[in-house]
Amino acid sequence: MKKIITGIIGYGVVGKRRHFFLEKNKKYLVKYISDVLFEKNYQKKDIIYFQNYLDLLNKKDLDVVFITLPNYLAPIVTKNALKKKLHVFCEKPPAKNVRDLKSVINLEKKFKKLKLKYGFNHRYHGSVMKAKEILNSKQLGKIINIRAVYGKSKIVTFNKNEWRAKKKYAGGGILLDQGIHLIDLILFFHGNFNKFKSFISNKFWKYDVEDNAFSIMRDKKGVIASIHSTATQWEHKFSLEITCQKGMLILSGILSSTKSYGKEQLIILNKLKNGVKKKYFTFKNDNSWRDEIKDFAKLIKNNNKVKIGSSLQALNAMEVIEKIYKSDN
Repeated sequence: MKKIITGIIGYGVVGKRRHFFLEKNKKYLVKYISDVLFEKNYQKKDIIYFQNYLDLLNKKDLDVVFITLPNYLAPIVTKNALKKKLHVFCEKPPAKNVRDLKSVINLEKKFKKLKLKYGFNHRYHGSVMKAKEILNSKQLGKIINIRAVYGKSKIVTFNKNEWRAKKKYAGGGILLDQGIHLIDLILFFHGNFNKFKSFISNKFWKYDVEDNAFSIMRDKKGVIASIHSTATQWEHKFSLEITCQKGMLILSGILSSTKSYGKEQLIILNKLKNGVKKKYFTFKNDNSWRDEIKDFAKLIKNNNKVKIGSSLQALNAMEVIEKIYKSDN
């Protein structure tokens, strides 16, 4: 079958990581890469490199672009790619605010045959998929509450002049940058919430974006979820506990490129009359990046609907984040 001719826009750490997995998938052929830091256009082996992404979008044989750009640029470039009738895979966050994302979705509706997928790769992790399977089986009954923590030790990689430290470029801090994964998983496991109480702080790093976000959410049936998204977690941590009527699911640690969040583990706790019974699952390989682009290729080839990482799911996560921000004056 014809390979999917692919371009990558934004060639930083994430862009290079996407490239690595695209090269391993035989359905893709990466021919074009753009980054503003390239000093000029040039060709190396079978790939053409552009300084201006608009030159990349003008290539007539292009099928799909992978966008790995800062939050303020992501929606602009996504819309330009859709206008060129290209399929788009865009990293999270999808935009710096809800308004900008809605402008993408309004345009997406005009191109019904195009696939737009956002990079919520945590849904593809082994522990997450296993937990979802158990929840769907109803063996633990209905969800009562959720507790979640996701934290790392800093917001920016290099210095305070980095775009992630500036609200006008990023739109938000640790909650939008990393906590969006936590929000997406909670929505994935349970669904929407309608009441929010939050405390947002930039007390430690003192950027104009938050370094800590605490929030409690409640839905119409009384299910409560609490989250802590933090950039002052000196020992990196991922923890998501789902309490159900007949037991509990504990997702502890998550595999990542930094390998700093500990081993990825799912504990299934069954409530007994005289105590609890635990079953442990440990996941040794992170196949989320591989499986995510494999799924995207299948969507394109078979013209299927985007089920994981859709623009609607991205919008739901962004709307929750905006409500968390607004619930703390």
